[in-house]
Amino acid sequence: MRTKLGPADFARAAFFALLPAVAAGGAMALPVLLSLAGILSLGTGLFRQVLEKRPVGLGILVAWAGWAAVSSLWSPWDGPTAAKTCTLLALGIPFIAAAAASEKSSALALWAAVAAFLVLSLLLGVEAAFDMPLNHAIQPDVPEGELNRNPSRGLIVLLALVWPIIGWLLAQRVTGHAVLAVAIAVICFLLSLQFDQLSTAIGFSFGAFALAIALFLPRLMILATSFGLALWMLIAPFATPILVASPRLLESVPLSWAHRIAIWRYTCARIMERPLFGHGIDAGRTTTDMLVVRGLETRGIPVHPHSASLQVWHDLGLVGAVLAAALLVYGGWRLSRAFAHDRYAGAATTAVLAMFGLMANVGWSLWQEWWMATLLLTAALMGALGARAARA
Repeated sequence: MRTKLGPADFARAAFFALLPAVAAGGAMALPVLLSLAGILSLGTGLFRQVLEKRPVGLGILVAWAGWAAVSSLWSPWDGPTAAKTCTLLALGIPFIAAAAASEKSSALALWAAVAAFLVLSLLLGVEAAFDMPLNHAIQPDVPEGELNRNPSRGLIVLLALVWPIIGWLLAQRVTGHAVLAVAIAVICFLLSLQFDQLSTAIGFSFGAFALAIALFLPRLMILATSFGLALWMLIAPFATPILVASPRLLESVPLSWAHRIAIWRYTCARIMERPLFGHGIDAGRTTTDMLVVRGLETRGIPVHPHSASLQVWHDLGLVGAVLAAALLVYGGWRLSRAFAHDRYAGAATTAVLAMFGLMANVGWSLWQEWWMATLLLTAALMGALGARAARA
């Protein structure tokens, strides 16, 4: 076990130092930044640690990623999605393992995340208050609506930081740290209302609600949340058409949600065409069918179906969905054991699962590199919290 800070720790410190600027500018460089930190975290000791402590979970993840890569053989999309996904996951594993390699490493990662949160919240606050001056300066020719996506993605990165660092600060049981945790929660909530992203405000609120309950029932809430997400992964293409069957629904919800509902209905129908193996990784990008919603046209799947569960089914079929559900079940079971006696870490874990589980099923493409890197970042911070809980 390492007790001294090494190259991986300095790489991670540099990662968090650069993270606010990268995130506020749209987070598109986040996968590169995380991959570089992952490369500098490579080491036989870290890989041996992962193989010894998490062989089943790693095996399921490798099987899922491998199946995703194999599905590129029949996918109509000829882009390098499979290669980029597997590379990012492969470099994300040592990044996560390094964060939990020692007590000093985990403390460094978590305090660096606190600092990154404060700087990023300041940058996003400036963007929200003064009509995105930083992004306008970087990309002066990009239209306003398109440019708004940059701080919106930065806000997702901010949400990735918030619950692990709140759990870390509360676990210190120091009054000043608790006050800082409350301040961070308030700042994050106020920013979640910005940039016309309703899903971020809903996601943050859902995570806060889950955290409040999990403070009293950490193990039960981790199991309930992870098993619930796994169940939805398995039943999504069958349950969704029932939940959105009402013919009046498209007229009674905001237009953006009406488009989502129409896309979900279309995707569920496409899933049933190839339910076992799916259409192949990132196949939704090639969809040319058009839907008419309230007199406006939209593609049947505009790049992705705005639901991770439906996307797994559409692209990877039943095989991919079962592997993804197995990963959620196994991961939830291991996390519930690890945090059974640490209510703050358990509550933070529940909040992350609840928040991103909800947002993944209404938002971004599973294969978008910035989104996957954001999830790996959260996993690294949860690993650091787990290292603290194991040594408590």
